Amino acid sequence: MNKARIVILGAGYAGMMAALRLAGKDRNQRADVTLINASDVFYERVRMHQVATNQTSASHSIRKLLGKRPITFIQGWVRALDLERQVVQVDGQGEIGYDYLVYTLGSIPAQVKLPGVHEHLYAIGSPKQAAVLRERLIALHPGSRVAVVGGGLTGIETATEIAEAYPGLPVSLVTAGTPGQGLSQGGQAYLTRSFAEMGVTVYDHTRVAQVEADALVTESGERIPFEVGIWAGSFEAAPLAREAGLAVNAKGQMRIDRYMRSISHPAVYGAGDGAAPVEDPGAPLRMACAVALPMAAHTADNLLARLEDRPQQPFNFGYVVQCVSLGRRRGLLQFVHPDDSPKERIVTGRMGAIAKEMIVQYAYRSLPAERILPGAQVWLGKGQLPAGVEDAALPPDAKPVHS
Repeated sequence: MNKARIVILGAGYAGMMAALRLAGKDRNQRADVTLINASDVFYERVRMHQVATNQTSASHSIRKLLGKRPITFIQGWVRALDLERQVVQVDGQGEIGYDYLVYTLGSIPAQVKLPGVHEHLYAIGSPKQAAVLRERLIALHPGSRVAVVGGGLTGIETATEIAEAYPGLPVSLVTAGTPGQGLSQGGQAYLTRSFAEMGVTVYDHTRVAQVEADALVTESGERIPFEVGIWAGSFEAAPLAREAGLAVNAKGQMRIDRYMRSISHPAVYGAGDGAAPVEDPGAPLRMACAVALPMAAHTADNLLARLEDRPQQPFNFGYVVQCVSLGRRRGLLQFVHPDDSPKERIVTGRMGAIAKEMIVQYAYRSLPAERILPGAQVWLGKGQLPAGVEDAALPPDAKPVHS
């Protein structure tokens, strides 16, 4: 029996989970699993704000995480994807063929066209960027000003982490909206109070028009000075899916059906930040490891079902909580409905920080847990879609989008 060649691109939360679950649950040895990643290190991306404040490296050996599972790991940059010939071009490795591809290349900071952003602001979206920022923060003198642009989770956690780690540095958080927009009234009130107590000055409903060497310039003409400016805006998918000709959305995410397959190339499956379903699987999927891990686990399950001629199952998902770290000593745990809308119940302060840390640890530890006990990854499903239903008709814009 010829084994199916399954190639997984990217070894973040989604790629690692897909590889470990595939190899662990493939008891009939129907697949050869190959994992390709540019680095031989797995980074806990949700800890980049801690890396920037010199608390942790948040790094782990990929080979150690894979252990003795029958997974071929290849370190190298993926340069191109030929969907017609079903081959991946990898630096130093040539072409690697596949029968099924799992696309888990994740996300990168969204490209912005504001004048001065790339020249004058630090980024925090990758381990390398966080390490560069770490060295700059260490070198600052007391009283040096730090401005963080972006009111999402990355911006909030970065601003508060810096404020706690460097109490002598005045920190500003600048956002076009309101920080914590998805929180309940109680959650937003606690966030506002925490900013004030930690000395973080918030400029909400403030749009940055351009960035100078020492200041943000808003649309109203106000200047917000800084010695270190940090861009913590939105994210978009890595560009390979669009470049290869896979159907993608406006953020470059591969569009997938309810079975995790590309709507344009069904031999390609997707999970994590780089994939987005045509239909919400019970809840809108945000870019987060809490979503990436279940997506990847379900992708692995459906691939194994396909190899064993069993019906593939639609993906169902529901949320339980949102969690925000506000430094090491306080945090916010916001309970949510399965569709991610907030409930009124929150956990704050030290208990909120402990809960957040436990959730972050769980995200990482779910990988060795999956290696030790295949099938360990479980999640809440909304249960709106029955198993084995036929695919819905594809929307009229479900065609490959080329850059």
